[in-house]
Amino acid sequence: MDKTALIALIFTVLVAGWILATGQWAYGNVVGPLVNYSKLPKLEITYIQASQHGNGTLLAMNVTDIDGPDAYPATAPLLEIYNSTWHIYLNSSQISNFTVKVVQAPWNENKRDSVNWYSGFVIPLGSEAQFQLLLPLKLSPGNYTIVLYTPGISLKSEAMAAFSI
Repeated sequence: MDKTALIALIFTVLVAGWILATGQWAYGNVVGPLVNYSKLPKLEITYIQASQHGNGTLLAMNVTDIDGPDAYPATAPLLEIYNSTWHIYLNSSQISNFTVKVVQAPWNENKRDSVNWYSGFVIPLGSEAQFQLLLPLKLSPGNYTIVLYTPGISLKSEAMAAFSI
């Protein structure tokens, strides 16, 4: 083996070792699973209000995506409303059918929050909107909790808020 090939081989081994060592130190991806928690979506309910409206309940809530990838929006295809004696789940098609208005935050520029039958609430990273749902049932006076379930995240990280009627 000539001198140039030996230097190239040593340099290649050193560079490969450097890449693997820094990858293990920074991300743990050489030995162990690669996990990047910053890429999981995180929805937050910043405001919620409920009121009786005819034979139903008008629920207005501001939802924002505070963490996750910018390449695709966060979704919440399942919504749960409950108190100590009662609960209801709304799936994505019910969320879409019961949403009567989506009010965009003024800073959203070209990002558009929306609802659809497949994904339920659709919220791009950094945007915020008020979703107004007209539930076809009259909630009795009391304290309630609402949970927005986002696919792929743990239950302790779900968006949750309390409201009263």
